[in-house]
Order: sequence, then C-alpha cells, then structure tokens
Amino acid sequence: MNGRVVVGALLSMLFSIATVEARGPYGSINVGNWKGGAYTNDQTGAFSHCVAGAGYDSGIYFMVLIDQSSTWSLGFQHPKWSFTNNQQFPIALTFDGQSPFYVQGVAVSESLVRVPMPTDSALIGQFRKAKAMTAFTQGQLFQFKLDQTAQLLPTLANCVAVVKQQGIANAGDFSVKPAAKAAAATPPAGGSLKPSAPQNVSPEMQIEAIELASNFILKTTLHNPRVLSRAETPIAVASHGAAWKSDEAVGFVRIVPPMDGVKGLDVASAVVATDAKDCKGKFASGRTSELVDSDVVFRGFSSCEDSGGARLSQYFIVSRKKGGFVVFSVVSSMKTEDAKTVAKEERLADFRKAAWVVVNQ
Repeated sequence: MNGRVVVGALLSMLFSIATVEARGPYGSINVGNWKGGAYTNDQTGAFSHCVAGAGYDSGIYFMVLIDQSSTWSLGFQHPKWSFTNNQQFPIALTFDGQSPFYVQGVAVSESLVRVPMPTDSALIGQFRKAKAMTAFTQGQLFQFKLDQTAQLLPTLANCVAVVKQQGIANAGDFSVKPAAKAAAATPPAGGSLKPSAPQNVSPEMQIEAIELASNFILKTTLHNPRVLSRAETPIAVASHGAAWKSDEAVGFVRIVPPMDGVKGLDVASAVVATDAKDCKGKFASGRTSELVDSDVVFRGFSSCEDSGGARLSQYFIVSRKKGGFVVFSVVSSMKTEDAKTVAKEERLADFRKAAWVVVNQ
C-alpha cells in the first residue's frame, strides 16, 4: 500500500460515524509536513470535513480536522495502541511550555483517538502560534514539533469555505490565497446580528476573531459567557468574525481590514448607522473616543424601541496591530435587571478595558 493510500485511510477512518466511512481526499492540503484534503460521507456523498495529518518518528500520526459546521478536532493514531471503542480519558495539552489545557480524548477505534477542540477557549490560538506541543495522558508523555500551524489552520478553514461554496466536485488546492483588496467603505456591523453583505476577510482572520472573542469574554464580568459554535453563529458574522452570548447580553467580534482614510470614529459611525436601518421605532445613537492606558478606544452606541422590544447596543473599536480595527459589540435586550446593568458606567469601563487588553496583550 503506497503512502497516499495509507494517509487517506487514516484520515477517512478518523471521523467515521459508526460503520459509515468518509471518502476522499478531494482536493489537496499541503502545508509543510501536513497532507490532507476534503472528505465526504461515504453513504450520502455530502461534504463532511477537511483534515490534514503528519507522521512522527514515534510512530504517531497526528491529525487536525474542521468539519462542515466549523468545529475543530485533533486526532492521534498509533498502530500499537489498543483502546476500547468510545473509551474516554483526560489529556493535558501544553504548547511551548505554557500552562496546560485539559481536554477529553475519545477512542474512535482501537488505535485512534479524537480530541474535540473547545471553540470557547484559547486552545486554538495557542495551537496556531506554537512551535511544540506535548500531550500527557495515562502516565505517558508524547512530544510533537509543530510545523507551520499558523498556515495550516487558515488552510483548513479555507477548505471548508471553498467546498461549501463551490461544491466537492470543484475541490482543488486549498492553500490560503492573499486576501483581495478591501472595498473603500467600512462594511456594516449591526448590533442585531442580522445578515448583511459579507466582508472580504481571509480564513486566518476568522480564527483570529474566535481567539479575540474567547479572550474578551474571559476578561469581562459577564455572567456565564460562551463563544457560539460556527453552526450557531449568524451568517453575517460567521464569515468574518465570532459571536458570543451570556446571561445578560449577546455580542460579536469582527475584524475590519486596513482601509485608506478610514478612522476609528468612521467605524463607530458605520455600526450605529446599520442599527438605525434595522430599528423600526424610536432610535438614538452616538459615538465617542475614550482613553485606556493612554490609547484611544472608539465607542459607538445606539438604543432602539420598536415592536421587537427595547435593546441597547455598545461597540468598542480598537486599533489592530496588523492594521485596521477590531469591533467588539455588546447588545442587551434590556428585559432583565442583569441585562440593564450593561449600560452602567462601571460595566462600560469593564468592556472597554477588556477590548483593549485582548487586542494589545
């Protein structure tokens, strides 16, 4: 059996469901030592996931997967392992010697383990930047040199986006191409999270937005916050950002690429202008700039009272190190006492500080 067939068998076996195997690869992923492509459900022919893997001297084959709903997983295979199907056990993942992430591994065959990657943690961001990873489980330590993961994750995300848009028959080279030059106007970013025209942003920015949203909610005093899965995220946000919700509010993080002549207050004006279009009743809005540790954070805000009820939207716009801006929204229905607290000055200061910290940390 040649190397390509072996790789294809491993990658398809990894995420088979019961006796239903995956078929592929379609197209190609070639990033450093990582090889893979797109796969379909063998019975229905529907697109199921994109995956890439790499072999190590230890005999372990290491895989990274993103499925059609943009959920990430890791996979580990070794021919000498012997697990009970669906056996679960804790795994400590450490990247570049930093604090470990504790995750749950699930055996999907005798020699194959799947590890779901939590969307609402910093794990994806650490994996993307790391040069080395260790996995400790059942008294054993496994070490992995990570090769070009900063390019691998956007390529896998691009694989899913391309197949969902163009179909499996048009699968080709999924390498991430440079993003096309953005339009001259700031894209809309309404607080209601309603669909709007898609923004031309690279898959790498989608991953960056997930990391920023995760860190933002962790650094605020929100109650029970979580980042939404890609399947739960509104279409207008999923293509170029990340959404979250908590007991008292919902929100999103969007990245606005560099645009000639566009300033932070212009972005603030654009987001509240979209809110004005969505509101069918009494509407008020404003914009301002505020200091955080001698840096400027721009803020747009709006309130609407219509047949859908009252809602308050706050937007915090922070200059991005790579150029452009990051927009953090906090939207409250104002229906509960907790929801009404988002308008208090101490909460606004909390959100403003969190937005600035996660962009500049």
